[in-house]
Amino acid sequence: MDPYLESRWSDVHATLVAILKEALQPALPPSLRARSEERVLVEALDEEPSQYYRADVAVLDLGEKRSAGAAVAEAPVSAIEPVVIEYWRGPVVDRWIEIRDVSSGHKVVTAIEILSPWNKMPGRLNDDYIKKLDDYARGGVSVVEIDLLRHPRRGRLLVRDEDIPVHRRTPYVVCIRRAWADWRWVAYPIPLRSPLPAIPIPLRQTDTEIWIELQPLIDRVYAAGAHDDIDYSKPCEPPLTGEDAAWADELLKAAGKR
Repeated sequence: MDPYLESRWSDVHATLVAILKEALQPALPPSLRARSEERVLVEALDEEPSQYYRADVAVLDLGEKRSAGAAVAEAPVSAIEPVVIEYWRGPVVDRWIEIRDVSSGHKVVTAIEILSPWNKMPGRLNDDYIKKLDDYARGGVSVVEIDLLRHPRRGRLLVRDEDIPVHRRTPYVVCIRRAWADWRWVAYPIPLRSPLPAIPIPLRQTDTEIWIELQPLIDRVYAAGAHDDIDYSKPCEPPLTGEDAAWADELLKAAGKR
């Protein structure tokens, strides 16, 4: 895993979902299909499903027709020249993969979640993600949670850093809950300085699990996204420390990137 990719996670995440779905398809039994899913999430202070906001002064659209074209009003003499500040904050997009049984009403068999930063940060969106995992469990859906972000998992995910023995804790981890194993999760720690491993993908309890190699997928993500323009002369975020920093520095110098 290239830790510098974390700064481009939106693009990496979208590409990895597509490439992982493509890799799954030929390995699945004939009656199963992998489908990518997407929804837009909005972080809001109001906990109610529907939010209503009241302005101090509101201009209402009464639905009356007007002539086509927009009229531009002239500014009065007393108007102040404004300072234009462009600010854009795009919506959070939640993407994941579902494996569905087309022989059984397209029932979801397995959900594959590739974590984004908002999954691991406190707030409404993290709460929504935990609720989604609970819904999967109640619906008898297996879950594969792929965490390729070095942000800590302290207390905000079902499998936390403190649940893993200290000597097995690593920056990356894949967590799997098989639908027939109740609430038991199995964690696969992944060290920073090792190639990404193959991981099992549970299907129906009567199916043989399939294995997906992660490293070739990340290699394809890097190439497909043209991420060779990353500036490796700067520290990555979060910054590497200790032996990891020395290891990365040695690799980058050998590759002529520092």
